Amino acid sequence: MVPSNKMKSCTSGWWALLLTATLAVGTLADAGVGLYNARLQQVVTSSTLKWTNMRKEAMDNYVTGADSQQGPIYLCKARHEGDMLLGQLRPDYTSCAVSGTKSYNVFEVLENIENASLIIWEPWNKFNSKPTGAVVVDSSVDSVFIGRMINGNDFSHNIGRIIYESTVGHLITFNEQNNELDENSGEILMEIEPMSYRLENVELDLVTQHERQADPQIYTERVLRNDDDVAATVTTEIEYKYNYTLSWGHGHGIAIGLNTTIEMSDGTVFPQIEWANPFTEERKELFKLEKYLEPGTACNVTFRGNYTNRDVQYTAKLVTYYKGNNARSREMRGERIENTVEVEAVFGEIYYTVNNTLVPTTTTTTTTTTTTSTTTTQTPPPPPPLDEKNDVGMIMDSNDILGDSSEDMVKAPPVKEDINRSVVGGLGSKPNEASLRTASLLVFLPIFALL
Repeated sequence: MVPSNKMKSCTSGWWALLLTATLAVGTLADAGVGLYNARLQQVVTSSTLKWTNMRKEAMDNYVTGADSQQGPIYLCKARHEGDMLLGQLRPDYTSCAVSGTKSYNVFEVLENIENASLIIWEPWNKFNSKPTGAVVVDSSVDSVFIGRMINGNDFSHNIGRIIYESTVGHLITFNEQNNELDENSGEILMEIEPMSYRLENVELDLVTQHERQADPQIYTERVLRNDDDVAATVTTEIEYKYNYTLSWGHGHGIAIGLNTTIEMSDGTVFPQIEWANPFTEERKELFKLEKYLEPGTACNVTFRGNYTNRDVQYTAKLVTYYKGNNARSREMRGERIENTVEVEAVFGEIYYTVNNTLVPTTTTTTTTTTTTSTTTTQTPPPPPPLDEKNDVGMIMDSNDILGDSSEDMVKAPPVKEDINRSVVGGLGSKPNEASLRTASLLVFLPIFALL
């Protein structure tokens, strides 16, 4: 019986082996493709090519190394005796043949991402130096490249690897009969470097837009006031600064850092950018504040801004320009990310500048009410008979009549009275001497008539 500690050790060993195998398979997925740069004398990573696991739905994007009557033969690679060797993925598409006698079911296939890369086969011979743009088999080795030689039989070409020993190279291939061949000339796979890009007819998919805002930040506070004698619109301008950033994403199969021009579907052209590097600038803007104020009133204003992050998907036609080659175009989809500031003015309540009290906030609209009044002209009463004594207490001064006007009327200023003026009829009025004589005469006339 195996002791428990030994059993534990064996179990952990199996897990370690399984984990190692899993990681090994994972490294075969979506690996970058190396391109040789003669000026830098080193390998750089392609933006448009990748080594990936076999997927039948992506076969239209796989790089073809040769043709046959059964179908295209794709470029593949697999690990053989510790080395990563270039091979042929033949029309059964189940295994990668790396030599005349060896093929593997675990392999990678060379994919041209969205067919964005311009790749060509250029003539090669063993005395040619390592060219710029040549595709390497393994990014860690700068002396093994992808090559082929014309066959002319069942396969149009024999696919193989070009190996440089010092300054001289040689091509090792094998044919459909699995015979290994050593050639001094053939063709080498090259990726043509693009010079610039242009995004045309850019359409934003506003349904996908997401917006996030930070807490408002107060920029400044102002007071708008009207010290004139008439109502007026008080206006002022505020200058503010902020950092603006606009990114159009990385995209698929687009080289980072190349000059890119962007034109919207409405004709708007953005400043040129380096692809995948966001456009950034410090912006300076003016914001107008205006408020209609009555004479002698003022209003406090708070000017604030919200930092806003906005991302949205877009579609466009990508045009790629090459040196000495015609432009190529394709449809693409990307993500635009914008960082900006949205500003607003918050107006306070209006107040009087004399005592800082608030102007009534009720509806200030002036309502004009038209009152229609009917005036009836009455026939004046007949004069009283002579024997009827006038009620002098009911006779009122004309100034008292004006003083009894309604509240809606403007009360006229009182007329300055002459202290010598006689007042008839007012309660508490004092008759003068002439009035007494007149009254005595009226009393005694009937008496004399009786006599």
